[in-house]
Amino acid sequence: MKQHIRKINTVLIFAIAATITSCNIDDIKPQNKLTTENTVRDEASAQMVLNGVYDLGREFDVSFFPLHLAALGNEGTISGFMSGSKGFNVNEVPVDNVFLGNLYNGHYKIINSCNFLIQELEAGKAIGISETKKGEMLAEAKFQRAFTHFNLLRYFGEFYNLNSTYGIVLKTTFSTKLEAKPRNTVAEVYKQIEDDLIFAAANGPVYVEHFYSGSLAAKALLSKVYLYEKKFTEAATLAEEVINNSEGYALEDNYADIFSNSFNSSEVIFAPFTGPDNEGKTQMSQVNRTTYSQSLRTLADAQVGTSTNGSLSGAGSGYDPRFSFAYSNATKKSNGNGKYPFLDQISSQGNTLYHLRLAEIYLVKAEAEARRTGGDLGNALGRLNEIRDRAGVTAKVLTTKATLLEDIRNEKLLELFFENGEGWFDIVRYHSQGNLTASAVKASLVSENQFVLPMPLDVITGNNTIIQNKGY
Repeated sequence: MKQHIRKINTVLIFAIAATITSCNIDDIKPQNKLTTENTVRDEASAQMVLNGVYDLGREFDVSFFPLHLAALGNEGTISGFMSGSKGFNVNEVPVDNVFLGNLYNGHYKIINSCNFLIQELEAGKAIGISETKKGEMLAEAKFQRAFTHFNLLRYFGEFYNLNSTYGIVLKTTFSTKLEAKPRNTVAEVYKQIEDDLIFAAANGPVYVEHFYSGSLAAKALLSKVYLYEKKFTEAATLAEEVINNSEGYALEDNYADIFSNSFNSSEVIFAPFTGPDNEGKTQMSQVNRTTYSQSLRTLADAQVGTSTNGSLSGAGSGYDPRFSFAYSNATKKSNGNGKYPFLDQISSQGNTLYHLRLAEIYLVKAEAEARRTGGDLGNALGRLNEIRDRAGVTAKVLTTKATLLEDIRNEKLLELFFENGEGWFDIVRYHSQGNLTASAVKASLVSENQFVLPMPLDVITGNNTIIQNKGY
């Protein structure tokens, strides 16, 4: 396998994104010798800063949060000890959960590093770099900034309410001093995310390894953002463009190959690089501290046959093959979930964290097409059934729009469980759009206040302009 050719310079990244020791964790104060005057000098040094941005996405505090999100929703439960897991299974996450502060801080470290690189490139500090390469690096940094703002908004803001004032603190300039800023509105945050992704889609590199965020990744993420914003026509159009890409991204013929091929899969649009020894890993091996929910098991059972119960003995039978692949005795691997085969060992390849893959974009297209004014329900059904056909389960038939939307939500759960938390966000979005009642999906969801995590206690303490989320 091709080695990771752009190594991480950890000294450099810690120079621009050191761990917070001050009282305000919205801002990151550099502490080491390298300064803004000498860090970026040419293309090679700029690349090292960008490598550091990618490396921060694999840090402990951010790289296994999808497992928490799976517990918030109806994918599964956290069954063993996991940092910050208190309250996630029952949707009662306390304000004093220390892990939330680390999660929040870890994301703003990424944003601040992006802002530093953008600042230095736009100031012409990278001597000798071509305009094309400069544009590509800016695009990658802006993708990362957009993706991180999007995550923060979904975790700590009312992302589902476009008129809400409960957004997050937008950071678009590099910070070297403490500064308390209030939360931006949800609409303002989405506008910044859109602007960054539009630039990244237009200027990002093409034909890159799938652990880099190129132009296609920006288009894929933007289609998803449009779906969240209820810009359904734009979401459907852009998702279709991603599906019909010319860069060789395509659904794997065999579902299991997505995971055996890791970030090299033809289906994976963006996922962090992992490798043995010093290449670095995500923390997705902690999936062994989780298990599937009864809701997911029942849904998987309903996909095959009409009367027999599924079995997980051997290679599994009577279940949706995706569920069987993850959990049957023959395929669940040492972590108890076949999607993540590697234990957390120095010599192992490490598990891919699947941020974006093409199957999800098929389902973004299906939902956006079904929801848009004048949408073609047959076309939406067709995209849904392409995913079901690959999985080897019976195609759905069109009855009503409401049934189709529910089929799409369930399909996303079957396809993506324990990958990127999308099942949780779908519950929130569908509830907010009147397509379901959250408590009917998960009994512990008794209030809409539970749709948003509490602002971490140390954030509230360190920044008195921050208003706590409702109900906390």
